[in-house]
Amino acid sequence: MSLKLIYHFQTSQNQDQEFRPASYAVIYFFSDDGFLDERQLRELAKAIPNADHEGLTFLNLDDLKSFAARVGEELAVREVRLISVQDYNIGIDGAKDLATFTGVFEKYGEIVVNETVKKKGLFGKFFT
Repeated sequence: MSLKLIYHFQTSQNQDQEFRPASYAVIYFFSDDGFLDERQLRELAKAIPNADHEGLTFLNLDDLKSFAARVGEELAVREVRLISVQDYNIGIDGAKDLATFTGVFEKYGEIVVNETVKKKGLFGKFFT
């Protein structure tokens, strides 16, 4: 199973006399089987300090990556691929077929590797 996360970057701004810091909001988080459970994602986001776990919003890209790695760890998935909405849109604009469309995450996305899930070697496949 592979995990993919699409996020939106919002720059810092002043709105209604209130300063809002830059943020990274999770737009979609899904696997080959469909969207991940939002309740579970909110629970896992609580492990990231200063995150808005209800809105799945993070103050910086490192926190978003930590969250993605935490979800990968929880679901025993080695890699999570992250891509911004802007990069995703650029990728799908050029997609001409299904193979190109599915390659958008590989071409434009960033990989977060979960070190706690080890790839099985040749002997590991035989003995499990």
